[in-house]
Amino acid sequence: MLKKEKPLSASMPVRNPASQRLVYNGVFAPYEGLVNRLEKPYRKEICLNGYWDFQPVRLPADYRQGGGKAPELPMPSADGWSKTKIKIPSPWNVNDFSNRNLEGPDHRNYPSYPREWNDVKMAWMKKTFDVPADWTGDDIRLWFEAVAGETVVYVNGHKVAGNFDLFLPFSADITDVVKPGEKADVLVGVRSQKLFEDNSTIGRRIVPGGSMWGYDMNGIWQDVYLQAVPRTRIEDIYVKPLVGRGTLEIEVTLTNSDTKKLNVELSGDISEWINLAGTDVNSAPVPAWELGRQAMAVKPVKVSVAPGDTVRTVIALPVAEGTLKYWTPETPNLYSLVLSAKTGGKKIDTKYERFGWREWTLEGTSHLLNGKVYPLRGDSWHFMGIPQMTRRYAYAWYKAIKDMNGNAVRPHAMVYPRFYHDMADEMGICILNETANWASDGGPKLDSPHFWEASKDHLRRFVMRDRNHASVFGWSVSNENKPVILYVYNRPDLLEPQMVAWREWRDIVRELDPTRPWISSDGEDDGDGILPVTVGHYGDVGSMHNWINIGKPWGIGEHSMAYYGTPEQVAKYNGERAYVSALGRMEGLANECYNLIKDQRDNGASYSTVFNMAWYALQPLPIGKKDITTPPSMENDGIFFGTYTEGQPGVQPERVGPYSTTLNPGYDPSLPLYRPWPMFEAMRAANAPDGPAWSEWAEIDKKKYESKGRWDAATPYRQVVFVGSADSRARQQFDAQGVIFSDKVTDPANALYVLDGTYSLSGELEETIRKHMSLGADLLVWGINPANVQPHNPYNGLLPLPVTVNTLRRSSFIPAETSWMRGL
Repeated sequence: MLKKEKPLSASMPVRNPASQRLVYNGVFAPYEGLVNRLEKPYRKEICLNGYWDFQPVRLPADYRQGGGKAPELPMPSADGWSKTKIKIPSPWNVNDFSNRNLEGPDHRNYPSYPREWNDVKMAWMKKTFDVPADWTGDDIRLWFEAVAGETVVYVNGHKVAGNFDLFLPFSADITDVVKPGEKADVLVGVRSQKLFEDNSTIGRRIVPGGSMWGYDMNGIWQDVYLQAVPRTRIEDIYVKPLVGRGTLEIEVTLTNSDTKKLNVELSGDISEWINLAGTDVNSAPVPAWELGRQAMAVKPVKVSVAPGDTVRTVIALPVAEGTLKYWTPETPNLYSLVLSAKTGGKKIDTKYERFGWREWTLEGTSHLLNGKVYPLRGDSWHFMGIPQMTRRYAYAWYKAIKDMNGNAVRPHAMVYPRFYHDMADEMGICILNETANWASDGGPKLDSPHFWEASKDHLRRFVMRDRNHASVFGWSVSNENKPVILYVYNRPDLLEPQMVAWREWRDIVRELDPTRPWISSDGEDDGDGILPVTVGHYGDVGSMHNWINIGKPWGIGEHSMAYYGTPEQVAKYNGERAYVSALGRMEGLANECYNLIKDQRDNGASYSTVFNMAWYALQPLPIGKKDITTPPSMENDGIFFGTYTEGQPGVQPERVGPYSTTLNPGYDPSLPLYRPWPMFEAMRAANAPDGPAWSEWAEIDKKKYESKGRWDAATPYRQVVFVGSADSRARQQFDAQGVIFSDKVTDPANALYVLDGTYSLSGELEETIRKHMSLGADLLVWGINPANVQPHNPYNGLLPLPVTVNTLRRSSFIPAETSWMRGL
């Protein structure tokens, strides 16, 4: 066995005695980098994360967004660099995410960043690095895991790469523009994808933009590496576990950038991959592993590679029954392939790949794992920013999925960082891998040839990145394009290019990954018959039967009103209880979700879920906040992190704010991993392994929540008088509803006073209202301001019951200057 590698540090949080900040001293995003430790004798890697110089670039005065042409990005000026360094990886406008002057989760993750960075649409970033002297003779490249925006890369003044995909890796060969033993400069220019938006017809985005995080963020948001690789090397390994045939196919891509033809001998070992991660919440997400017994050997295979050429070869290994243990969600067994290349009897390269011995197939209307029907019960959610940029979050999410008797996940409408797949491989979670081709907001420019070409390139790179992961069971190539074409754009003529795209996307997946037959478009049925499976969104039992009648394996990617249901809509399930509180709403949703999942399972869904558990079945947590009666403070509330470390893989936020996550992977010891709503308990019962189990939320008697009595105006008011400032927010709200106000009351018995609760009553006006109320007038006080209750309380002289003000223990809304919560 190999010696166990020392795990990355993880430690309990401590509260700073001076500031009372809760500081987490462990590594926020534990990660091993891209070059595996078994490859390091032949491949080298330096992480270039750290402090970079940042230079925002002003937009031209005459530029107007939406015209379809972005302004040119001028080269940086010598004196234009910001005094504040940017901490790569992080978007430069990261603090603006999910805020936009509204209430919401506290995503102010980098308080040191100037506020004006939030409005920057194009910028330069620069870093100087050392090229090690012992890299002579290797190919040297820069590797970017993901950059959001249209990107150009210069090294030592030479343009070495361009990229316009917001989520996927790209690299640049810089061998000829740097010298080992010397310093080099990398300069990265980024223009926001929003600058390229074209509003001339339908849609606006010309590249797959994903949802929420994707189309809003700008800059280098994942790791950057400097790598040295052998000139003749194993460029790629694709492991195909063909369980039904008893064969393990290994497709190897060899690259020779040398000047002479080489005969290469490939050989290697397949060994058990043993997970040594801890079991507590802090250590469980930290990578720790070793290789166990050798399970199989790859006997030598010879391949010739011409100078400057790339060749592929396939090695087929017979696998006898019992040689390799199955990967399943219950038993996530993993294996490592360590493949070496020799020439002239000398080892020149080693490449590592991890895989699982498992196979997904389709049979009739069923989806099978290792030859057995295997229903998937899962979750799905948008990417929500920095809190999710770590294996810790992936671990916590998957743990919650397991706790609700789930076994699957759909990382919704965005290409998630690859560590989500690593954790799923290790924990036994099945992933429906989805592209960033998301149409639900009406954003994609589906009448643009550029968009369709960008979508194909995006899909190719996506499949190539993730096809070796045991956890990936299928590919979702798009999300809700068809309903947007028909019901948002009202352009049925666009179904023709969409059908062409479905065929092209299907064929791209089949070419690059013939091992997974599940290819779907979420919320688009079976792509008008083109795709091999059916996935629907929302609808009722009738819709479910329509999906069943298509006659293919089918599933549901999104269901329930959890994210949009108002109390009025949720009252369908639990009556007036839905109006009482957030808990009352969640109890109604628990009833809805239990029965939706039960119906899906009873009708044979291959993939069953509602939308969703992670955000709506769990409560947002006040992590790092002791006093939850006050609004979050960026100075002291939230979780703060230790010393920033140069050259460390993963993001290193300065803080994670309260209520920005429903999961607490060890940051705040006063809080659990998660706090469930009733909806979680209902989903756990509905997902029980042997079929839906009993749940108190399976049936709700709405009558027990009915009010004892109702108040209705006996007759319409003849006069309505507003008391307050004419330009007040309250007046604007009533004007917007079409209320016509009278100047004064002449018929008190048929009059209504509307009093703005932020308005201070004078004694004379108070007496007039009281007099008219004694003659039959009614009074509506709109939005009482606590300041008006003390010391003089006019309401207790006007209203039939006393008015008091109590401090509420809630702080999940961030006060804003134009808050819609103000006054309520």
